[in-house]
Amino acid sequence: MANYEEANSKMFWGSKRRRTLSHIESLPEDLVFEILLHLPAEDIYETAVLVCKKWYNAIHSRNFVHKHLQHSTPALLVHLIDNHDFPQLINKRFLLPGRGSVEVSKFSYGTVGRVWGSCNGLILECVETEDYYNLSIVNPVKCEIFGLPSIDLQPDIAYHPMIAYAEASNQYKVVVMGFYIFEPSGIESCVILTVGVDKSWRRVDIKHLDIDRCLSSQGFIHWTRSDRTCIVNLNVETEIITETPVPRRYEKRFRYLSMGSCLTLLVECGEFSWEVWKMKPETGEWTKMPKIDLEPLKGKFVNLVWEDVSPIGWLNEKVLALEVFLSPVCVFYNVRTQEIESLELELNSHEYLFNVHRNSLV
Repeated sequence: MANYEEANSKMFWGSKRRRTLSHIESLPEDLVFEILLHLPAEDIYETAVLVCKKWYNAIHSRNFVHKHLQHSTPALLVHLIDNHDFPQLINKRFLLPGRGSVEVSKFSYGTVGRVWGSCNGLILECVETEDYYNLSIVNPVKCEIFGLPSIDLQPDIAYHPMIAYAEASNQYKVVVMGFYIFEPSGIESCVILTVGVDKSWRRVDIKHLDIDRCLSSQGFIHWTRSDRTCIVNLNVETEIITETPVPRRYEKRFRYLSMGSCLTLLVECGEFSWEVWKMKPETGEWTKMPKIDLEPLKGKFVNLVWEDVSPIGWLNEKVLALEVFLSPVCVFYNVRTQEIESLELELNSHEYLFNVHRNSLV
């Protein structure tokens, strides 16, 4: 009798599952596409891709991967700095500002590398050994790691790698700057590699440029001139270098931050206010944006010590992330609504690295 009931149960649930799959597979392709676009990349890769063949094919199409990337929610990747002399597994966490609160994403990943940048869901990490500088590209959603050719370490040289995307050729390129540690503006080398194409690093001649700090925007690597007069831009598609004058020379503290497709210049006007300029890398045109002033909002956080608040990255054109010096607190400011949110990190150190990141299926 028990075997008969068990057999009937299997037949019932089996037929019900087949009917469910049949209904799912009968959904119009454009509707399936739209449904999947609104799912997080980690849910798509772990679950949705297994639902049926139609969903699997849709998810793996280049068009869907591109569209989903544009719809994905940007987050702040928080990375605890490893001060040990040996590699160890480190958890990287994602902070998601929302409506009135900041959440720590349930999704995290652990690798031994130090995070240097993120582009379209791909994270550039490095591990230094005694003789080599080892770079890799990580997609945390797909658990994929792509190793790059090692770079021989040179004495008294500090390396700064960056990653950017060349859209027309659908290629990712990594640029590594080598700076003399005891000469702030001294360039030892600059090399570039097209991921999946080049077997070795190619040299870029920029030693004649007096540059120091570097960062990236969509399709470009940028360096600041030591005399503060220009931004040096490398178009990763054409590998042509151009220079863009800054709006004017600033004597006050300032910093450059990427805003995805463009570069921004934030000039300190006061302890908690900044003048903001936005530059289109393709044209070099600067546009002045509304000033950011957090002074009226200080009273919202009674227990927060605002001794030194510094912008660390744009999640998008609306939300600016800031860190509080020597404090495990991250602040998110919406420049349009002027709403502010904060989160105290539950980590055992005040030494963090921050990168803006979007999980993707790239």
